[in-house]
Amino acid sequence: MKNKLAALVCVFLLAVQPAFAACPAPAPGTSAEEIKANEQRLLCMQRELAQDTERRKMQMDIDALNRQFDDLRLQRQLDTIPKFEMPKI
Repeated sequence: MKNKLAALVCVFLLAVQPAFAACPAPAPGTSAEEIKANEQRLLCMQRELAQDTERRKMQMDIDALNRQFDDLRLQRQLDTIPKFEMPKI
């Protein structure tokens, strides 16, 4: 159970890490400007995560299409092999 939780945390951190790099650092404090800056930071992070998720989905779709193409190519190669017929005795 602990291994699954650790794996989930690692996957989450790997997914969120690119968003942290592109967005501004958090602003400390509670003034209106700092709250607004943190709000903009969170919106930036959400946009980055949405874009990263879309990229990953597109990559998964491309990988699935490539696998289907490979399966079809293999099936075509197998179709060209002559069928074995049992000799009559």
